[in-house]
Amino acid sequence: MHKSVERIDTRTSPLVSGSIAFLSVLLFACLAVRILNYELRLDEELFVPPIRLLENHRLYLDFFYNHPPGSAWWFYGVRKLTGSDYLLLSGRLGVLAGWLLLAASIGIVSFALTRSGVASWCIVVLSLANELFLAQTGVAATNNLLPLPFLFLGLGLFILGVNHDRTKPVLVALAGFCLSVAGAFKISAVAFIPPVAIAAFLMPRPEGIRHRVMQVVVPLTVGGLVGALPILTYLIADPARFLAHVLGYHLGPHAQYFQMLGADDDHITTLSGKLKLALGIWLDGSIAVPLAALLTLLITTQRWTVDMRRGHWLLPSGSMAIVLGALVLAIVFSFIPTPSYPQYFAPPLVCLPLALALLFARLMPDARKNVQPALTAATIIVLAMAAPRLVQHLGTVVRPEKWTVMRVHAEGVAIAERLAAAHVSGKVATLSPIYPLEGGLDVYPELATGPFAYRTADITAPETARYYRMTSSAQVGALLDADSPAALLLGFDQTLEQPLLAYAKKNGYAPVPGFAITDRYGTGTLYVRSGAAE
Repeated sequence: MHKSVERIDTRTSPLVSGSIAFLSVLLFACLAVRILNYELRLDEELFVPPIRLLENHRLYLDFFYNHPPGSAWWFYGVRKLTGSDYLLLSGRLGVLAGWLLLAASIGIVSFALTRSGVASWCIVVLSLANELFLAQTGVAATNNLLPLPFLFLGLGLFILGVNHDRTKPVLVALAGFCLSVAGAFKISAVAFIPPVAIAAFLMPRPEGIRHRVMQVVVPLTVGGLVGALPILTYLIADPARFLAHVLGYHLGPHAQYFQMLGADDDHITTLSGKLKLALGIWLDGSIAVPLAALLTLLITTQRWTVDMRRGHWLLPSGSMAIVLGALVLAIVFSFIPTPSYPQYFAPPLVCLPLALALLFARLMPDARKNVQPALTAATIIVLAMAAPRLVQHLGTVVRPEKWTVMRVHAEGVAIAERLAAAHVSGKVATLSPIYPLEGGLDVYPELATGPFAYRTADITAPETARYYRMTSSAQVGALLDADSPAALLLGFDQTLEQPLLAYAKKNGYAPVPGFAITDRYGTGTLYVRSGAAE
């Protein structure tokens, strides 16, 4: 006679528990070092500056920002909590906090479903130790990783709230809150809301519509409204400006700019190119292995499913329907942005750990004993595949001055020291604002979040452009004439920087001898006001 899921022995031997704890600490340390050492990326020129700008500037109104406000305030909050003047460090720590929240969320929800600590740990590793998350998508200080823990919690808490003997409105409300918070980080997160909203009227199945409305729909709605406050605040205060930044930019000048450039390996604009990119990501070996584990569980559940008619707990099929609905919509939304980048294909992966946990939860004890070795083996394979990236920067542990976050800050401080030594003051004109901002220097609000508005300004429709604080290649000279810069930091994009370089030469700005900042985009030269470089 089978035992019920509630009676499954959840105890783990001290040796296994100790091994899991040790590996978890080691993996966290490797991940932290990787995040702190990852090379500066262009997108961070948009996401990192608000960490300082928000001290005395207003989002959207005083500087350009083409995403919902969540990530800007998240990174700013990390800086306030740590009290650090290291801006890139604050951003990267914010991403590390997102990793911790995501890993903890997967572990807790998986354990609540499976009652197995070992299986839950395997699900966490299988879901997170992949090529996509260990590259720019999950490492750089952007908004790509931050929505994922809230999307997972939104789905997981809703399933836990409606799939037990008694509906749990608090969990349902928290689910609505998390889904809305995810949308405050990235607008594409709305793909996860419709499946949950529809399920709210259909689950739990044994209950009537009145019970569902009062115990599920209402709490979900209230939680969603509270979670949406970061967006609603801006949307209500200035809806046209908010929509022009968050939607208008991506649907208009951003897409037009890359269509003008034409498709290439870095900027994919065709459907066939997007499909090739998506399949290359979703079928990559580090994701193919957990998918194989998922198929193993799926096949096994067909033979060893818990039978409710015999008095055992069975997770309703509605749970998998929610996950499947979220997966389908997330996939559809992944193909909408143009051009296409790897990070757009991350949200569907949120469904993987939930599917693994739900299928494992359906298994009887005997089936679990048969499946767990396969799950463990898959985890070992994934860890082996991820190891080269995870240990890549371990050699820098004892030399923190070599970390990217420390080096970028030091280079910003060096700019400030050179200007102080030259007895000049004022703004620094550059399309790479992180460096001067790290040094405590001022930048032009029109260039404060990098080249994104600048490069599209000339093709932005007037009715949209009036909501942006920006300048263009044709107008930047006049901007600098009206408020001459103390220096210009150039050398990271010769094409876009050409008008700035022309201004520097025309007005006698001289390069500082022996000063250079090198990153993956080029070597930056500091041009200082005439007579001050010596």
